[in-house]
Amino acid sequence: MPACSVQRWSLSLGRWWGVAVYLHLFFVLSALLGLAVTLREPDLMGAGFMLVAILLVSVTLHEVGHALAAIRVGGKVDAIVLGPVGGLISPRVPDEPEIHLFVAFAGPIVHLLLAVLAAIVLTANNTQLLGLLDPFTPPDLVDSPEPAIVAAKLTLWLNWTLMLLNLLPAYPFDGGTILRAMLWPALGRRTARIVTARVAMGMAFLFCLASVVTMFSNPMISVPVWIPLLTLGFFLFFSARQDLALASSPEWTDEPAGYQLSSEGLDLLDVMWGSDDEDGVLVEHQQRPAEQNREREANEDARVDDILARLHDSSWAALSPEEIVILQRASQRYRRRRSKESD
Repeated sequence: MPACSVQRWSLSLGRWWGVAVYLHLFFVLSALLGLAVTLREPDLMGAGFMLVAILLVSVTLHEVGHALAAIRVGGKVDAIVLGPVGGLISPRVPDEPEIHLFVAFAGPIVHLLLAVLAAIVLTANNTQLLGLLDPFTPPDLVDSPEPAIVAAKLTLWLNWTLMLLNLLPAYPFDGGTILRAMLWPALGRRTARIVTARVAMGMAFLFCLASVVTMFSNPMISVPVWIPLLTLGFFLFFSARQDLALASSPEWTDEPAGYQLSSEGLDLLDVMWGSDDEDGVLVEHQQRPAEQNREREANEDARVDDILARLHDSSWAALSPEEIVILQRASQRYRRRRSKESD
């Protein structure tokens, strides 16, 4: 499969605080689909535009949570690509399972906080919350003429749904990164990635099956729930297939699990349109990370002495986030080398 480039399928929103921000085509298509559904109910057109706005704000805050967590542990954020359920590109963080867990949990926690804030507003207005926790049933907005109440209902339902989605133990959702990081110490990076991909394929089958059951059990429903279920199933399947292809390559050994050190992300369109017949291109793509890692490690090893000398004369605060990441990665490589020598 050709190297991923999510930016080419995205609209640039400029640079914010030094970070390039993009809006992926899938977000635009999802927004248009949602608005098309509301055309059947003219009274819900305003709520449809409000839903798109809340979705954009929610996934943006989701990525801000990841970015702040990554910077907190010495990582770096080069770009953010906003998709319909979160970001499609990962921050660069040190290659440690605990750090991947910390950064991955930041996204779902943001959605939980937004849902709690909306629930507080609705509780103050004596609104029933239980019906808003069903991710398959959009909230009833007919009895809510006040825009503030409509916005609060949509915020609670949408962020609760996004939190549940992102906790699914399947890559590229945050839950997939969490599962991979938890399995990594016991199984190794490659096996953890393979197991996570297999889990994603199983969930993809379940989502496709649920879409078929939903479509035939209630074909007259005004909101076709089976469409997002089927789309999610295909998305999980193709992303899991890409994960398995990378994990099956012996050249992948040096590639970190979870958030990658490079800022390339998963391109949804390339994943689905890529062909398994492109063996030559696939091998080239799989070999490139190992070659890049070897070159990067050689350059970093050459800089370690200089960084340590500066650290001796000053403090950690004088080092840049990039230099801190270099020291952490070098320390991990030294531990691995000592472990191999002792064996």
